[in-house]
Amino acid sequence: MSTLRDFVPHEFFAEFMDTRAATMLDVEVEEEHSLIDFCEDKWVSWPGTHKNVYNWVKLVDGRCVGWNESPSRGWSFPVFGKKTKK
Repeated sequence: MSTLRDFVPHEFFAEFMDTRAATMLDVEVEEEHSLIDFCEDKWVSWPGTHKNVYNWVKLVDGRCVGWNESPSRGWSFPVFGKKTKK
């Protein structure tokens, strides 16, 4: 069982623990999408509005968490969707 905690980079724990994504660290990952998928023609675009998300996960509760790597604003970890499962 992989969780969001396993997906985020180690810098997350020093700089992003005050974000919405931090409240989901122990939620299990259902699907993982990365730039490697693009190279293998299996790319699934980030469903949210952020433009620089090349790695993201769908959690078992229906929410998605992305790793936004904005060149002008730096990293962020947007959350998309609503919790659908308990």
